[in-house]
Amino acid sequence: MLLHQLQAFTKVAEKKSFSKAAESIFLSQSTISTHINNLEKYFGQKLFDRLSKEVVLTHSGEKLYQLAKEILTLQDKALWDLKDSMEKIEGQLKIAASTVPAQYIVPKLIAGFSHKYPGIKFSLDLLDSIHVAEKLAKGEADIGILGYQYLPDKLIFLPIIEEKLVVVTPPSFQLSNNLSIKELTSYPFLFRKHGSGTQATLEKILQEANINFTKLNVIGYFDSVQVLKQCVKEGMGISIISEIAAADYVQQEWINAYELQELTEKRTFYLAYNKARTLSPLVKEFINYSQHVSNIV
Repeated sequence: MLLHQLQAFTKVAEKKSFSKAAESIFLSQSTISTHINNLEKYFGQKLFDRLSKEVVLTHSGEKLYQLAKEILTLQDKALWDLKDSMEKIEGQLKIAASTVPAQYIVPKLIAGFSHKYPGIKFSLDLLDSIHVAEKLAKGEADIGILGYQYLPDKLIFLPIIEEKLVVVTPPSFQLSNNLSIKELTSYPFLFRKHGSGTQATLEKILQEANINFTKLNVIGYFDSVQVLKQCVKEGMGISIISEIAAADYVQQEWINAYELQELTEKRTFYLAYNKARTLSPLVKEFINYSQHVSNIV
């Protein structure tokens, strides 16, 4: 049973004529007859009685007519609702973000966006950058915000903010700015685990500067930048982290931050989405908003 068969059936019922029904929906009378015959075969019931000048519904036909009208009305409603929703900024936005963006960028983005579009719902998964990329590739998130371009063959990356990496030390540990990392190789280092965008960027920069990462005195790796900062604050060692992530502890004078000769190049945080996904109006608008909003951090 197909919808166009039901449409033909309801028109015959209303017009009480195969020829008039055919004219009203721009079909041939033979096509209308075929649709009705196919419906009668499908249900195993006679739907019309053919009288001298008109056709009338049988008892079974009357039952089907009521149901067919409901089905066709529902079809129209579905089409109009879909067309209407294609223009609306509504629904739930699923975001996956790496540690630094999740803590310092995403909250301001979604707060500003929700003020502009009240009623939008958000979900946020905090992961390292590589798992953010994997989640996007699997279609399990609408938007990703991360600090490294993992899976570039599957994802689109749009830059939204630049920053630099800094050396952070305990408050009692004094350094001078613009020193070389070669001067720090003997100090205990704390780093993020593999998969972090910060860690990937750092390793790339050190490699370009011909500095062997294995020569550093690394004593610990951490999933959380917040825990890492706390360990630096407590005097466990020094680290190289996002300037954005360091800012709150530096402001409170819980840690010190310094620039390095090798880390003058800025790094980028990206908004990413799956190349193969059809973007909803909500996702498109959030992308547009994120690229144009000022004072994210």
